[in-house]
Amino acid sequence: MLWSHSRHQRPLLAVVAVAAVSLFLTACSSSGSKTTAPEGSASSASKITTSWNLKPVASIEKLVPAQFKNSGISNGVYNDYPPEEFLEGNALVGIQPDIVLALSEVMGTKIRNVSVGSFDSLIPSMVSGRYAISSSDFGVTADRLKQVDFVTEFDIGTAFGVKTGNSITIDKQSDLCGHSIGVQAGSYFIDQVNTVSKACTAAGLKPLDVKTYPNDGARTLALVNGRTDLTATGQDAMSYTAKSQNVPLVVQKFIYAPVVQGIILAKGSGLGPALNAAMAEIIKNGTYATILAKWGLTSAAYTADKVKLLTDASQTP
Repeated sequence: MLWSHSRHQRPLLAVVAVAAVSLFLTACSSSGSKTTAPEGSASSASKITTSWNLKPVASIEKLVPAQFKNSGISNGVYNDYPPEEFLEGNALVGIQPDIVLALSEVMGTKIRNVSVGSFDSLIPSMVSGRYAISSSDFGVTADRLKQVDFVTEFDIGTAFGVKTGNSITIDKQSDLCGHSIGVQAGSYFIDQVNTVSKACTAAGLKPLDVKTYPNDGARTLALVNGRTDLTATGQDAMSYTAKSQNVPLVVQKFIYAPVVQGIILAKGSGLGPALNAAMAEIIKNGTYATILAKWGLTSAAYTADKVKLLTDASQTP
């Protein structure tokens, strides 16, 4: 399964119940379809938002191709990756569903979220025409741009955390050298921390002591129990854990190798200009900032001028 923040791998998150740490890191997969509701409000007891109370913007509505005005836009989603998108009961929640809901409101067009069982099926399904878009947090790469177009959302890199009370501070890459670090087995983060470790050795510093764990719960518990000095995962997942879970975790300032993330569309899709304009609009009207703050990802926020419609591999950031 591909990891959306990297060029290659996306980790499988799991629910792990432990005595010292309470983590809600994943949800059940579903192959059913779900539709974002056009009205309602956010519940103070949940993460569900059914409306951002945004009115359609006429200039953006005009950009939506006629075929989508009445039938709506199908959106392929992978519903098992907090905080980007996951299930709260039967409702799809997360950064991506919230952004898509805001986009649909300013575009004046419904977007139907359709869940799939595996992340790596989304691009082939897009190419085959099953979905019009997919908001499953894809990292922009040259290989992907040969298959699909992108509307960019934000940059996400690898983040590092230490246990609350620990004096370790990571402000730059070399600060990682000589420390033990927990990483999820099978994830791209292993490649990233091993690359940092080699750089440490090349600079005459001590390498990282890399320890792998079967899932994110075990990785975090190892930090809390003092078996590792540091823990590493995606910037979005790390921020969400620190903000929303009962974990004594301090996210560090340094972010390694940020990768541009975006919503994908079929090559040459007429939706590209409309989606691009809608993304810029929700940034300008403040809804985007509200969404990222809700999920603890303010550090990754774009300004409207950074939103781009990417259509060619030569545009790879």
